[in-house]
Amino acid sequence: MINSKKQMVYTTISSSILMMMVLLLPSYNIKAQEENEGEKSDPLTILSNIRNLLDKSITELNAGNYEGASELVDIAYIDNYEYIEDPLKELDNDLMEETEVMIREDLASAIEDKKPLDEITTLHNNIRSNLDIAEKLFKQ
Repeated sequence: MINSKKQMVYTTISSSILMMMVLLLPSYNIKAQEENEGEKSDPLTILSNIRNLLDKSITELNAGNYEGASELVDIAYIDNYEYIEDPLKELDNDLMEETEVMIREDLASAIEDKKPLDEITTLHNNIRSNLDIAEKLFKQ
């Protein structure tokens, strides 16, 4: 009976802590570009969103949250990168394709496979470099 009461107390405390963490964590729910009409066609804003999401995915990985990191990478790709593929393709098709594969396949797979953090960070940095090049192209 004593073990049962202890177990109930631990369960209650654990549930309370988990609930507090969920409520206190910053929201990563960045709206898809199609919902932001004014920003829908602005590649610089989209690039900024992608960078922010990828940076937050690294923060999540550092906290051990691979699932959260994976979701952020999906949002970066599906709700953001896909909207700059065509205009980037017109400026530099190879850069567009390389960056797409790096986000959609390489980074997503590395996180899903729980590769070492330094390997994932290297991928992240390479993607950021490509995004920097894309930004320069869009500013021309």
